[in-house]
Amino acid sequence: MIAKIIVHGENRKESIAKMKSAVAELVVDGITTNADFILKILDNENFKNNNYDTSFIKKEFGL
Repeated sequence: MIAKIIVHGENRKESIAKMKSAVAELVVDGITTNADFILKILDNENFKNNNYDTSFIKKEFGL
C-alpha cells in the first residue's frame, strides 16, 4: 500500500465527494495505481446509496 486516504463529511454524499476530489488529485509516479477504478466505484449508484455487499465488485464490474 502506498497511501491510505480517510475523509470525513457531514454525510455519505459529502464524504464521497471529498474522496472523489482527493483521488482525482492524486499523483503517483513510477507505478500503476487503481485510482481510475476507485473513481468508478465512487461514481456507482449502488455504492453511493450504501447498497453493496462483499460481492459488490464482482456484480457491478464483473471482476
